[in-house]
Amino acid sequence: KLTDMLNLNTSQMKDNMDMEMRLIGKIMSNPRDYYDCHSLISEEIFTDPLNRKIYKVVSERLDKGDKADMIVISSAIKDPLVDLRVAECMNLDHYAYITKNMVLYLSQEDKKIRLKKLAELTTKKIDNGDDLFNVIEFVEEQMKSISEVRGSDIPDIKKQLKILHDDIRRRMDSENMIGLPTGFQSVDKFTGGWQETDFIVIGGASSMGKTSLGLAFCYNCAKVGIPSAVFSYEMGDTQLLQRLVSLESEVNNRYIMKGALESGELNRVDKAIGKLEGVNLFIDECKDSSLRYLLNKIRQYVITKDVKFVLVDYLQLVKGSGTSREQEVAMVARELKNLAKELNITIVALSQLSRGVERRDGCRPSLSDLRESGEIEQASDIVMLVYRPEYYGIMSDDSGKSTEGLVDLIFAKGRNIGTGTLPLKFKKEYTKFIDPQDYTEKFISAQPSESF
Repeated sequence: KLTDMLNLNTSQMKDNMDMEMRLIGKIMSNPRDYYDCHSLISEEIFTDPLNRKIYKVVSERLDKGDKADMIVISSAIKDPLVDLRVAECMNLDHYAYITKNMVLYLSQEDKKIRLKKLAELTTKKIDNGDDLFNVIEFVEEQMKSISEVRGSDIPDIKKQLKILHDDIRRRMDSENMIGLPTGFQSVDKFTGGWQETDFIVIGGASSMGKTSLGLAFCYNCAKVGIPSAVFSYEMGDTQLLQRLVSLESEVNNRYIMKGALESGELNRVDKAIGKLEGVNLFIDECKDSSLRYLLNKIRQYVITKDVKFVLVDYLQLVKGSGTSREQEVAMVARELKNLAKELNITIVALSQLSRGVERRDGCRPSLSDLRESGEIEQASDIVMLVYRPEYYGIMSDDSGKSTEGLVDLIFAKGRNIGTGTLPLKFKKEYTKFIDPQDYTEKFISAQPSESF
């Protein structure tokens, strides 16, 4: 309770005005208290205009290491009541009060006032017919400011080391699997699973299967009970669900699309649909391509559905702001990374590659092939490039082995995992990725580099 926290009786606590004056008197009399708590105090917690002016002068003087007395304050503030107010602040009994608790009390009172004002202003905007997403964005921005907790800027290394120690123990106990499951043994072993706050980009040329791979990552999380969401700008929900039914049932996607199914295939499709009904997967056809819409939608799913994994298909179809297309995509990438950190979730975004990759011998992609690549590369924690040599008519590798169905998953950037290439298999008739049977042998030669 606030009265317990402040070591006060209700009768002793007159009102906020009284507490503001006691706080001013306390820090003027005991500058050490100000230095101990300065990071917690802001001008906003003083609701009385004159008290706010006095605090501003006092804090500016103390920040410079100077004294703040009545003469200094009186010369700085041209108000006939200032001398009387300062005298009242100094004469009030403030010695029995803990400075930090007074600040916390006033901070809470300030938040209550701001919340009431926000509620009134929000109601007014809604009644005036303002755009709903503009109202939501306004409320979210205001709530960030209201909920912000001011604190010391000096980090505590003991706490930091405790967090690190606990994380190391958690990694040891989890046998290297510390993040969200990818659904592929080789990828799980390489990455340790998808990490919270990570922004991951999957790049690939047309028909490489990047949508199918991203969808598989999302579905594999949902299958083990981790709420996941797909935001699709290119394909409708029916098309994406059709792909999921195909990979789950292993019935040819074209047959499902045409409805040319035999009874056995129909049974498998029915079972797949039944299985899909039980997973925590949400597919959202983004009818608005604006970045603001996407960010608000992701927040909505995280808050209401506890979503932990998000797939955006694809990056270049989201409209940000900027004078050039590159600046626009850069803003989208930065905002998605910031949102992943803010909400403590994993966001995967698909990205096109530039046309230059198709003119290269072998058409093998590299990090520089990301379209509008500069900021995407900077904002991302991991960049994966999907490469199917078979698609380009390369039917065998350097050792003469067949490349039929082979996929090279190229980790071109790994902020915390390094770089490397992993093999996967792609069953294109089911749009399904799987681990190769001999993945263990191939994975040995694809260990992460030590260059992070």
